[in-house]
Amino acid sequence: MGKKEKDSIEIIEHEIVTLMRRADFKRTLDGHKDSLDRSGYLILKLLAAEGPLSIRAIAEIFHLNMSTVSRQVRTLESGGLVNRKPEKSDARVSIISMTDVGKNKLESSSKYRCESYMEALADWSEDEKNIFASLLTRLNRAIEKRRKLQ
Repeated sequence: MGKKEKDSIEIIEHEIVTLMRRADFKRTLDGHKDSLDRSGYLILKLLAAEGPLSIRAIAEIFHLNMSTVSRQVRTLESGGLVNRKPEKSDARVSIISMTDVGKNKLESSSKYRCESYMEALADWSEDEKNIFASLLTRLNRAIEKRRKLQ
């Protein structure tokens, strides 16, 4: 790796770590007291896209252990955002579905998050936003591909 590439990789690494810290919307961008934390938001987004899922399926999709997902689901469940029902063919398996309250909370949280990014990127051109979106998506896909190879 040449010096220029090493320098750019170090900058990327630093900026991603900084972004991850700042992108914690609960404390930074939206500042809304009722916003969802990152794990709750991602689980609700997944349920909105895929429909009801088992805890095992959620854990596999997010590459987390089942106890972590179960704890996150319990938090959502205690807030009335999801329901847990036994699977018909195997009562030991819990199927998680989003409630109407969860759908409303997800919609509200998503709106606040998007508005925060719109404000943060207000002085970016559409081309810059499109390029950034494309590169960020590409980076996430490359990380996911690498994770699957390990």
